[in-house]
Amino acid sequence: MYKALSRSILSAIPITALAMTTTLANAAFGPAAFASAEESTPNYWGFIDSSGKLAIEPKFLSVRDFHEGLAAVQISVKEGDASTSEKWGFIDKSGKMAIEAQFDEVHAFSEGLAAARQGKWGFIDKSGKFVIEPQFDDADRFSEGLAPAAIGTLRWGFIDKSGHFKIEPNFKSAQPFADKRAAVLFGDGSNSYTFHISEDIYDVRGGRWSYIDKEGQIVIDSRFDAAGLFSQGLAPAAVGANQGTNQPDKWGFINRDGYLTIKPQFNSVHAPSEECAAVQFGTWKKIGKGHRSWIPGKWGYINLKGSTLIEPQYQGADRFSEGLASVLVDQKYGYINKKGKMVIEPKYRATGEFHEQLAPVQP
Repeated sequence: MYKALSRSILSAIPITALAMTTTLANAAFGPAAFASAEESTPNYWGFIDSSGKLAIEPKFLSVRDFHEGLAAVQISVKEGDASTSEKWGFIDKSGKMAIEAQFDEVHAFSEGLAAARQGKWGFIDKSGKFVIEPQFDDADRFSEGLAPAAIGTLRWGFIDKSGHFKIEPNFKSAQPFADKRAAVLFGDGSNSYTFHISEDIYDVRGGRWSYIDKEGQIVIDSRFDAAGLFSQGLAPAAVGANQGTNQPDKWGFINRDGYLTIKPQFNSVHAPSEECAAVQFGTWKKIGKGHRSWIPGKWGYINLKGSTLIEPQYQGADRFSEGLASVLVDQKYGYINKKGKMVIEPKYRATGEFHEQLAPVQP
């Protein structure tokens, strides 16, 4: 096994001051969603079932995955003066509005609560009522009884379901708990940050990631340039300064003790799910004496020991969920099964994961 090395600083990189956190259980799919295969006139979002049949008609500006029987959707709402604004609410599996569209932004339901913003962030129950009053500058989903929440800029901690901080807001960023581990960001003193954060991958310029337990104690004290969600005993981790720039092959996977059980070798990865992980391969190509260039490759899937499960052949790939994974082929998304067989033909501009037998799609 390979041990992740601790480092005290990142190499100097010109970066932009920016604080942004978005998580893929909480990722909103919209006209400019991260999974969009092309830029063109925005289409509405709907949902398909696992056979590929349209289950809920495309009529939403933006959506999130189904969780606990509800999916967050964004629609245009008429105001009193006949103008319209874009608000978030929740639909049930029939496509009917279950919680009125009234929020500026929301995350998916988790452990019976959903983070919702009306000016400030609070948490609502399934009746749409705030049970933790809006008071936070940012917030994320509950997991293992705790939710990341921010007071002020870049001051993240973890609250319990009473709305009180269980772990004080001392971090530049914090991600939800999984496997009793949560990734937290320590700044490098530059006070300048650029975040690229999805549900399962946390990348940043201007800080270093560690993992804490539910008491707020550091349990993996190595500093990572990028990190990811723990799942099935493993988490993505990137080591080496300028990850993704000068050393693009530095993604590997660590276990709960911080050891790299799959050595760094990938251009990009997703957190494991259903006994495998989506990874982007790549190769170094010599371009002259003493020089080489990194050539990003196709996406495929490996098992939890690092062996190739589905050969790299896709322009993009997401995590498996409910036996299916979205992949990008010729700039369109479809779904494969675990044998690599295309079971829902690639015809969508953008897609999300299957949850509760439904997946968001943008035709």
